[in-house]
Amino acid sequence: MLFQTLATLLAFSATAAAQLEPLHTSSRWILDSSNRRFKLRCINWAGHMEASIPEGLQHASLDSITKLIADSGFNCVRLTFSIDMALNTRQKVSDSFSTLASRTGADATAVADLWTSVIEKNSWIENVSVLDTFGQVVDSLDARGVRVIMDNHVSHASWCCDLSDGNGWWAEAPGYISSNSRYFNTSNWTTGLSAIATFAKSHPSVAGIGLRNEIREVPVVQARDPAWFEYIAKGADAVYTANPELLIVMGGTLSSTDASFLKRDDLATKLDRGRWPNKVVWEWHQYTFSPPWIASFKSCSVWKGIVGGVSGFLLQRNSAWTGPLWLSEFGFGMTGGPPERSGIGSEDDYNYLKCIVEYVTSNDGDWSLWAIQGNYYVRDGEINKDEPWGLVNSDWTAWRNPAVKEVLGKMWDVTQGP
Repeated sequence: MLFQTLATLLAFSATAAAQLEPLHTSSRWILDSSNRRFKLRCINWAGHMEASIPEGLQHASLDSITKLIADSGFNCVRLTFSIDMALNTRQKVSDSFSTLASRTGADATAVADLWTSVIEKNSWIENVSVLDTFGQVVDSLDARGVRVIMDNHVSHASWCCDLSDGNGWWAEAPGYISSNSRYFNTSNWTTGLSAIATFAKSHPSVAGIGLRNEIREVPVVQARDPAWFEYIAKGADAVYTANPELLIVMGGTLSSTDASFLKRDDLATKLDRGRWPNKVVWEWHQYTFSPPWIASFKSCSVWKGIVGGVSGFLLQRNSAWTGPLWLSEFGFGMTGGPPERSGIGSEDDYNYLKCIVEYVTSNDGDWSLWAIQGNYYVRDGEINKDEPWGLVNSDWTAWRNPAVKEVLGKMWDVTQGP
């Protein structure tokens, strides 16, 4: 019995170690170093806004937040960052907060009190840099066996996303429009991606980097093809050159809702994935305001057909485009509804969520819920502004709606694999 117990422990340790080594892809699967499937069951955690650090440290200690994430069943975090932060990694967090009021329009006294709360809950942060803070977050998640996908959400640290925030489309691509592209400098972008890929070498729980959140072109004026193929490859090259062990996550256009052009166009010629062997992961986003849900007239069966044509086809085996497909953002109002909707805010949100669960479960897809943060340091000039789609309550101590876990249901399960 002793030897059997020891053998079981050793086998468990070997499996756990493999899960924290570099990941790779094969066909539609993400695999660990032992070629076991690693299904991404993630929560988003915003770190891309003006404070330039992950949200929530004014309410709870870092370790308590990462413990809540791990105890909730998530095995990864999609941790967002800005290129502003990636190009200014040595900036002290204290200096970022000292100018936060002037940069956001928030009340200066309230921001000073906010910084005091951050230090009270996390004293280690007082004299460290913004990148050191990301390192502390990543390492705390690592200690709990949680992987991290660093996601480049924006260039200019700010809330995201629309066609007027200046972060949507590469500034150097044809059809420059200031409102959509003024911050998206390609050289800065690739330099920032390289810096974060290099950072990941010292933090092995970082499994990959999302090249850009919700790439979005102004229709007609900013032509998708061939610009997407040219510029997304620049980002992938920057990551792979700096750290070839990372997964490279890339989404289509129209805010990561449309990748249909990958099927229509000559993908093998225009995007040589052999440059980044066994590392490319596709991503897609869906909300009630996303074009497929609107176009479906809120019919789940119609929606499934639409998303199959614009994103889901990427799961087809033995095609030029085949690869893991990660629903890296979906979200909804967590509370405000009746018990028959499990407390979920609106009927539309509830019906959409049930449809998402059906689709992802049938494909045993990878996913990431938006989002952990119950509120923000500053958003729209408001201190501690509530995030109604946030998983946790305003003091970051528990799920604001525990029934949501049951609604997600079999999305948590692993039912398919290589």
